[in-house]
Amino acid sequence: MELEKEIEQSTLQLLALKNPELDSFISFRQYIIKYINELINSDFQYLMFLLYRIDVSEERIKTLLSNNTDVYAAEIITDLILERQKQKAISRQQFKSQQHIVDDEEAW
Repeated sequence: MELEKEIEQSTLQLLALKNPELDSFISFRQYIIKYINELINSDFQYLMFLLYRIDVSEERIKTLLSNNTDVYAAEIITDLILERQKQKAISRQQFKSQQHIVDDEEAW
């Protein structure tokens, strides 16, 4: 649950969106899908900038979009954004725990 909240907050911050105070991660995902769909239709260049900034693989996007023609592009892109944000959150948690171990060893 804590991981989901971290993913939500970091995603909102990166996308420069206000916190919608939704009751579940599924609702949050739908909120992001709607926003990504708006960008696809109105500001595709900005969407590309965001995906580059978030570090979503362009090759992965192309592959998934071509292999999943029955799924809305906004859903695929949102899931890739959330997956990347999850990877970053896990990495931050691991770094914090490793940093704590190093600090304890140096505390002699």
